[in-house]
Amino acid sequence: MIPEVKIVIFEEKNVLKNMLDLLDNQYEFIINKDLIKIDKIAKELDEAAKKLARLEIKRRNLMESKPSVKQYIEDCNDENIKQAYKEIKKILNMIELQKKANETLIKQRLFFTKKMINCIKPGKSIGTYNAYGQVGK
Repeated sequence: MIPEVKIVIFEEKNVLKNMLDLLDNQYEFIINKDLIKIDKIAKELDEAAKKLARLEIKRRNLMESKPSVKQYIEDCNDENIKQAYKEIKKILNMIELQKKANETLIKQRLFFTKKMINCIKPGKSIGTYNAYGQVGK
């Protein structure tokens, strides 16, 4: 196994753990309606995603002539890398679940806010009755 690939895989695992922690924090901020911290954590998530993308590109460049990552991991004899790969898959699954939960909460809050605004703001035009007794716009 190429030692650089091993380093990149461990770095990817650390970045993914950081992203999961950030998503957990984002969930708490959404629950507590802390908009300033939500904005700040969104920027941190964006930076973590960019870092992960750079690592992904680096890993792909190092493995350009090799088979898929899964096959590469299965063929290597290093148990540490195999364990790290399993952890990465587990973390990715947890990230996906947390991301969906956060998105759902945000959509619910936006839907509620939109409904409240529609209740508060006056109609754009005053409805008048037409010849058939129906309210026209």
